[in-house]
Amino acid sequence: MPEITAASGRGSRAPQLLADEFYLSGLDDMTGEQRLQPHALAVGLAAAVLGELLLADRMVIDGGRLRPFDEPCADELQERVRQWIRKDDSVVLAKDWIRVLVARQVADLVRHRMHAAGKVVRTTRRRLLRKPLELYVPPSLSTAVAAGVRIAGNLGVPRDLSPTDLLLAGLLRATGRDRDVLSHCEPTVHDELTAQLRRNVGPSGTQLLEHATEVLVTEAVTPQF
Repeated sequence: MPEITAASGRGSRAPQLLADEFYLSGLDDMTGEQRLQPHALAVGLAAAVLGELLLADRMVIDGGRLRPFDEPCADELQERVRQWIRKDDSVVLAKDWIRVLVARQVADLVRHRMHAAGKVVRTTRRRLLRKPLELYVPPSLSTAVAAGVRIAGNLGVPRDLSPTDLLLAGLLRATGRDRDVLSHCEPTVHDELTAQLRRNVGPSGTQLLEHATEVLVTEAVTPQF
């Protein structure tokens, strides 16, 4: 499968993209290893790419069905997924498209996009008596906690999260990663997140999070800590 290229050059400021932020939020900020179980990561990334289409006003979810719009996306990965959805009438439900994107190795496509944008570098870690581990890590591991710090700070004020951060927080909760990312927070932060998800995420975002949760629960995927 062809690699994804960056929408902008390496020298420009990388945009905040939901799937990229979700991937980074799953990393251990000490080792650079991914803390989510591989399938949970793939489901989260599949839902996040669909979330990017929602945030870019290129798609809505109506009654659980994806309705892509005609206007193309500037981002190559988003456009590839939009075209898949437009051309395949046999799959219409968001939960089924999440499964399709997992099967089409969306996790690899997100990593390739991040690598092309300079958000991560590919490295190999040798392990004693074990197969070498290939990692995609940001140049600074502090990036792995940036979204969590930002989300926790805004929820603690409280202040409304940006649309991207709100969907990100919802996906972190759906995959169980919020238990670690927000582990240092007061219970009021979790209550505020629940309130904001109910108030601000919108019908399409709500359905996306519900479908992602359904796929995770149905396939009995649990986070790896």
